[in-house]
Order: sequence, then structure tokens, then C-alpha cells
Amino acid sequence: MKYLLLLLACAGAFAQADIKNFKGTIKNADADSVYVKSVRGWQQGYALDKKGHFEGRLQQGLGFFTLYYKDKEQPLYLTNDTDINITADANKWESTISFEGKGAEENTFLAEMTRDKENLIDRLANGGDAEAIKAEAEKLTADWEKRLNASNYNFFYKNMVRNIFIGIQNKNLPDEITEMAKVRSLEGKPSPGFSFKSVDGKTVTLSDFKGKYVYIDVWATWCGPCKQQIPHLQIMEEKYRGKNIAFISISVDKEKDLEKWQNMVKSENLDGVQVIADKDWKSDFITAYGIQSIPRFILIDPKGNVVKADAPRPSDSNIHDMLDKLLK
Repeated sequence: MKYLLLLLACAGAFAQADIKNFKGTIKNADADSVYVKSVRGWQQGYALDKKGHFEGRLQQGLGFFTLYYKDKEQPLYLTNDTDINITADANKWESTISFEGKGAEENTFLAEMTRDKENLIDRLANGGDAEAIKAEAEKLTADWEKRLNASNYNFFYKNMVRNIFIGIQNKNLPDEITEMAKVRSLEGKPSPGFSFKSVDGKTVTLSDFKGKYVYIDVWATWCGPCKQQIPHLQIMEEKYRGKNIAFISISVDKEKDLEKWQNMVKSENLDGVQVIADKDWKSDFITAYGIQSIPRFILIDPKGNVVKADAPRPSDSNIHDMLDKLLK
């Protein structure tokens, strides 16, 4: 999803959507709400009733949005005359999300693109060479282009999907699939370890924290989105202080920026365990998790097994829900 949103800013600038009846049902829901978000940061929440039904008005720029339920997400295309009913099973999100009504066809195509990508990632979770993954990704994006050309979708939608979803994915999909396949292959298994230097020069290993949950933040001083998460991470650290969990921040700053990292840790009063990777992006721990973009968050259980290799960010309430259940 992170690649799909890079060019969405222009998608909401052409008109004003006023959807009076935005509704849907999330079966087997165990959360109390869903929300819709635009690339510009605007978002609107909708309460889920006991049956998982939500309904309300949506008034925001015409174009592409993202529907969120916990850690699940789905791109949406909404216009002034959109009148769709969205349904999904919370336990089988990608395979069950569906749409009925005006605008259903366009949104179904977006859902099918997501399913195609997820199915390919699942097939490659046990490994695959780079050339094979690239060939599979190229085949997938070519199929999306063919289906889009054969459709009767309007000019705006076709061009935005082509430029945003297919165009960006055609360049980045092999890397994303490689990263996510590696992520899926790690969960439930012992985590790769590390031995890094802390900000005060001491050697810190992952095994030092055996018996605790470990929440890892992979970041760098030059990374804007990483720094945006720091206040939220600090809130988490305070909330779970004294609980059976350790917070570790691993910097992938290059060796030449060691002092810059040390100064930032001290000037910003960064809490938790602060360490720097020995070979930045090429460190064994970083490559073992297939990390190609940051921030990345990882959750490990007290036995050293991976709970989530791509855990929710501190700003996402889902991580609080997850930790509340694990630490109760």
C-alpha cells in the first residue's frame, strides 16, 4: 500500500464528493469502528454496531481513499454518485471484501488487484529467486493493464489507476513482493538475532530480552516518517512501563552519521534501548527481515518467536489493542 499512495494527492483535487449514504458490514468484527482516510491526512470514522454494520455521510474530495479496519485496508474510488454497500469478513478480509451498487465495478477491480498481489506474496512466502519474482510481478501488472484497457471505466478512473496503481507497482512490485514474502515466512518462527552497539557503547543482543515481549522500531535520523512516529512511541513506552515488554530502536544510519545519531538520541531524550545496526541496511538482522523501507516495526514474543514481522506503527491504535491482550 505504501507505494500506491505516492501520487494520490492529485486524485482529490478535481471535485467535491458528497456521499450521503456510505455504508457497509464487517462480519465477525471485534473492533468498534472503521475509518476512511485520504492521502492528505483527512479521515472520518464510522461506528460499527453489534452486527458490524456502519453507515453515515462522507463529504470529501472526489477520487481515491483507503478504508481501514484494524490492520486491514482497502483502496476505494468514490465519486459524487457513488452508492455502494461494502461487505467483508474480518477473518478473511482480502478474499471476502465485496461491493454492491453504483461504483461497485471500479472498487471490485481495486479489490481484485489487492487479492492478486496477496496471492502472489503467499505463493512466494517459501522463497523464490529475484528473476522469477520479477517475471511474476511483470506478468501481474501486464494483466491488470489488459483488464483495465478492456473495461468501460471512465477516463479519469482509468488514467488514475494506470498512473497510481499500475505505474508505481510496475516499478516497485518485485521489491514489495520480495519484502512481504520474507515477512510472512518469519512469523511464528524464531526471530533472527542481532548484536549491536547501544548509544552508550555497550553491546546489546536480542537474546538479552528473552522472557519479554520485544517491540522493535527500525528507523534513521534522516527519515521523516520515522521521526513522526517518535511521539507516539514515547506514549507507548510510558503506557507499558513496568510491563513485560522491552522497546528497542535500531538505527540504520550509516557509520559516518554515528555522531548525528548519538546527538539526536540525547537531544530528543529518546527512551527505550537505542542501538545502531553494524552495517546499516546490509546488517544481517535488517536483511533477514527483508527491510527495504522504514519505519518498520517488529513484535517478538517472550520465547523469541516473531509475532508480527511488520507490526502496526505506534500511531496505529491496533498495536495498543494487540499489546493490551498479550500483556494482560
